[in-house]
Amino acid sequence: MPFASLPATLLLAAFAMTPMAVGAAPSEARDPGSAARPLSLAEVSRGFTEVDEAVRQGTLGEQRSRWLAASATVPKDPGARVLATYALPRGDDSWAELQYLSEQFPGSAIPWVAMWRVYLDWGVLDQIDRSLPTARRAEPANWLIGLTEAMVAERRGQAEKASAGYRAVLVRDRDNVDAWAGMARMAQAGGDEEVARLAAEAALRLRPGHGPALRVLAVLAEGSGDQAGALTLYRQVVAADVRDRAARLTLARLLRQQGDAAGSRDQWQAALAIREDAETLVALAEAARLCGDTATEQKSLERLSALDPGSAEWRRIAEIRVQAQDLPGAERALRQAVAREPGEARNQLALGRLLAGSGHLDTGLAHLREAGQLAAADREAAERRINLKRLTTTDLAALRRAVGALIDTTYRQRLKVQPRLSGTLTIRVTTDAAGRAALVEALEDTLHDDDVRACAYWNLKDAAYPAQKPGRYSFSYTLRPGA
Repeated sequence: MPFASLPATLLLAAFAMTPMAVGAAPSEARDPGSAARPLSLAEVSRGFTEVDEAVRQGTLGEQRSRWLAASATVPKDPGARVLATYALPRGDDSWAELQYLSEQFPGSAIPWVAMWRVYLDWGVLDQIDRSLPTARRAEPANWLIGLTEAMVAERRGQAEKASAGYRAVLVRDRDNVDAWAGMARMAQAGGDEEVARLAAEAALRLRPGHGPALRVLAVLAEGSGDQAGALTLYRQVVAADVRDRAARLTLARLLRQQGDAAGSRDQWQAALAIREDAETLVALAEAARLCGDTATEQKSLERLSALDPGSAEWRRIAEIRVQAQDLPGAERALRQAVAREPGEARNQLALGRLLAGSGHLDTGLAHLREAGQLAAADREAAERRINLKRLTTTDLAALRRAVGALIDTTYRQRLKVQPRLSGTLTIRVTTDAAGRAALVEALEDTLHDDDVRACAYWNLKDAAYPAQKPGRYSFSYTLRPGA
C-alpha cells in the first residue's frame, strides 16, 4: 500500500514518532533572504501559509516587505517573485500581476498556484478547473498543485478526495501546516474527532496560533460540552483571524451563556463591523441592554430600523426613547410596531399608554381597546378619567343633554388644574344605517383641552343613534368658568 494511501490514524502515528511532528524546526525553514538560491516548494508553501495568516491578522504589509526583499536577492526565483505579489491586497491588480508572472515563468506552476489560492478566497472554483491542465504541463512534479486540488475538493464537499490529497502532500512535506489543518477539518467533518484533534495539534505544534487549526479544536471543545475550553479557544481563533465573523458570533453566544453581557456585546459589535445583518443587531441590542449600555442599545436598534425590523424591535426602540424623554420619537416607533403587527396586543397597549399618558386620550383609548384584556385596567382608568358612559337613548335632544352633562363634569375636573379654561367645542358625527357613529370629527375646538375633547369624542362615538336614518349631526358646547 502506498504511504499516501494509509488511513489517517496510521499516518498520524507514523509522523508522531519523528522529532518533526512534535515541534522541531521544519527541515527546510529559513529566512528567504539568507541565501541566494531559489526557494524550495516547501518554503514556497510556508510562504503562502504565512501570507494567508497575515491576511487573517491584518498584517499584510510586513509580509510584502519581507518577500520584496527576498525577490531582490534572487530575482529569477519564481517563488519569491510570486510571494511578493501574493502579499499584495487581493484585487484585480494583484491578480493581473500573477497572470504576468505565469508568462514570465512558463516552466513554473507556482504563479498558477498563487492565482488559485486567490480564486479560493473569492470562491471562483471554475477558473481553477480551467487552468489546472496548463499548470500541470508547466511543472508536472509540483506537489503544490495537489495541495490546491485538495483545497478545491474540500470546498466542494468532496471529503474523500480532499483527505487523500492532504495525506499525499504530507508524504512530500510532513511539516505542511495547510495539509495538517485540512486533514483536521476533513476528519472533523467525517466525525473522527480523535484524528481531527491530533491533526489540528500537529498543525499548531508547527505553527502556534494557526487560526484554522484552532478553529477545529474550538468546535470540538464546544461539541464535547467543554464550555470553558471552547471560550478559551474561540478567543484565540478571533485573535488569529480578525475576519472570522462566524467565530465571533459563536464567541458572543458563549459569553452570553456565561453571563458576560459586556464581553458578548463587544463580540457582536466586532461581528457587525465585518458584516451587518438584522439578527446580529438584535443580539447586540439585547447584550447592551443587559449590561446597561443604553447608548449602544439605542444605536443598534435605530440601525436595525433601517433594515426592516419586526414590531418587537420597534417596541424596544420606543422604550429607549421614552427613557430619553423623546416622546414623539417613541410614538413614531410604536406606530411602526402597530403597523407591522396590528394584532399584537403589547404594541397596542404600549401605544395606548403613551398617548394616554401624554394627554391624547381621544386616540390613546382606541389603542387600549384594541389591546383587549391585556389593557383592561388602563382602559377602565382612562374611561373613568373622561367620564365615559354607554348612552343608549336614540333621541338626539336627550343625547345632546346627556353628553353635555358628562362634558361639564369633565370640564369641572379640569378647572381645578386650569381655572381660566374656557372655549367652544363642536363635534360632528356621521352615522350609518345601523345607528352607529361611523365618523366623529372636531369641527371647532377653542378650548384646547385633551380630556374634555376625549370626553366629547368617546361619549358621542359610543352613543346610539336613530336606526335606518344615516346622517350627520353636530353637537356644540360652550364652556365658561362659573357658567
